[in-house]
Amino acid sequence: MKIRIINKGDAAQYKRLRLESLLKEPISFASSFEEEHNRSLEEIKDRIPENQDSFIYGLFDEDILVGMVGFQREKKIKFKHKGFIWGVYITEEYRGKGYSKQMLEHTLTSAKSIPGLKKIQLTVAATNNSAKKLYESYGFAVFGYEKEALYVDGFYLDEEHMALHIT
Repeated sequence: MKIRIINKGDAAQYKRLRLESLLKEPISFASSFEEEHNRSLEEIKDRIPENQDSFIYGLFDEDILVGMVGFQREKKIKFKHKGFIWGVYITEEYRGKGYSKQMLEHTLTSAKSIPGLKKIQLTVAATNNSAKKLYESYGFAVFGYEKEALYVDGFYLDEEHMALHIT
């Protein structure tokens, strides 16, 4: 298993895994399969960041992408002290083996090295106890609760907003 930053050359695999995540875990993402499946490979390449402030870590089994964690720093000057973790997903057969923790560690290490970054935020489905436990183990704390944040398949879902302050 190898963890590395995804680049534009990984666009086809990223698209495949992103669509898998949206199909298998629709309550975990703001985007939907219906919105994403028609995106061209060029559009996907354009959405893969390749800079210090925004990146996606991927978990590869041989050359197959099986997990991902995205990070994006805010662009506006007044918000540049904040960044966001997004798009966390790992293929089902690789869960429970510590890979999510390893990907999160890589993401946090890279994010903490960004000059001026003071806070990392994320949102998580209020019912996703395993993810919340992982984030809490790294010092993330809930700072907000949004009722009916998502509407998926005829049901409203609540989300928790969490933050990690960097000293």
